[in-house]
Amino acid sequence: MAQHSLREADLIAFDHAAAGHEGVLSDASGALVIKPCTAAEVAFYEASAAHPDFAAYMPTFMGTLSLSSQSDPTAATIKTSNPGPARGKKIDTGLSIVLENIAAGFSKPNVLDIKLGARLWDEDANLEKRQRLDKVASETTSKSLGFRIAGMKTWQGNTASGSNGVDKDGYRNYDKMYGRRFTADNVREAFEEFLFVENAGITRAVGITLVRRLLQEIKALENVVAGQESRMVSASILYVYEGDCKALAEALDEERRLGTGKHHSKIGGNGNEDEEDDDEDEDTRLKVDAVKLIDFAHAWWTPGLGPDENSLQGIRSVARILQDFVE
Repeated sequence: MAQHSLREADLIAFDHAAAGHEGVLSDASGALVIKPCTAAEVAFYEASAAHPDFAAYMPTFMGTLSLSSQSDPTAATIKTSNPGPARGKKIDTGLSIVLENIAAGFSKPNVLDIKLGARLWDEDANLEKRQRLDKVASETTSKSLGFRIAGMKTWQGNTASGSNGVDKDGYRNYDKMYGRRFTADNVREAFEEFLFVENAGITRAVGITLVRRLLQEIKALENVVAGQESRMVSASILYVYEGDCKALAEALDEERRLGTGKHHSKIGGNGNEDEEDDDEDEDTRLKVDAVKLIDFAHAWWTPGLGPDENSLQGIRSVARILQDFVE
């Protein structure tokens, strides 16, 4: 089983987060994300092994890492072939979780973070925090739709770097305040902005192909979450697609040529050798897109309490908006 040793001195800032907390790092290869976390988030990942359908929508969990500011930082050995489920103030617990980087393997990943839930606080939150987050929800689409756009970034093409609010790498970044301006009546505009990037060759026709794929995934995700007994407060749907139109076309062509699907064909599998070989093959394939659930700092498995309707409201709203694009 392959193992990697990570040291703090070898880590670099992660540059493909569309939202979330400060302090997110990556290894030099870009394959891993090292994110400050809580013990509850680690426990949720570890327990997900008993929920394989749900785990298929989580980033692969590699382990944990204790970071140190000392000259000899703690190193962590992580098993990179383990099966398993993967910006605000920095979470300062001294503990980080090591996950697969969902954006790895894309040439120019376009990234969308959709924060789920009308209720954004858990039972441990004090009154001030509850009132503050309720105000945020009431002033955004969180309350009306059960989700809001937490952030996104889109690649604008080879010639766009450094102009019109585009960064040096050619990306336009949309922070959390961008998503807070929308209402239930116009939030569709954010999806249009993200999915149709004409400057980079992502035409409306190409974007509709992506919409159909994403809609299929969101409906599958709805079925999975509806079949689980869990609670996720302020978890997100992370959607990534290939923003380079040539690389995207090549990935779609390869998918058609190989007859490969992207919709979790191994859910409920028995973990045999053939499935492991399939996983290795998938690692070498060109990527079209990916959908995952992320951010489980306030998440628990809750046997006997039924499905997470707070998160399901947002998932269903996203599905309705996507459906409007293809009707």
